[in-house]
Amino acid sequence: MPDPNKENHWNRLVDAAKDAGATTDDPHEHKAPSTFVSGVIAMREGLWKFTKIVLLRRLSLVAALLAIAVWLILYSVMKSNEPARSPAPVQAPPQTLPQPPDPEQ
Repeated sequence: MPDPNKENHWNRLVDAAKDAGATTDDPHEHKAPSTFVSGVIAMREGLWKFTKIVLLRRLSLVAALLAIAVWLILYSVMKSNEPARSPAPVQAPPQTLPQPPDPEQ
């Protein structure tokens, strides 16, 4: 049943898609899409693949930066919780012989 309002943007879009071969009224009829429509579909699929790649790369970069930040935080916390090392015991000075008396005195 055709819509009496032919100036509706949605109806104009559907009519243009039918004229280009992207869709038909009969679901059993498969009309080969025009080269323009197939080009648009291929461009959309390529754009979606590109978007997924960029998103995954960006997300993996964010995940790597978060992992580094967590590691640095844990490292600094563990370093600050180490027990203080006791200072080395003071060694007695080495035993030496007394200096000989000075003959001029």
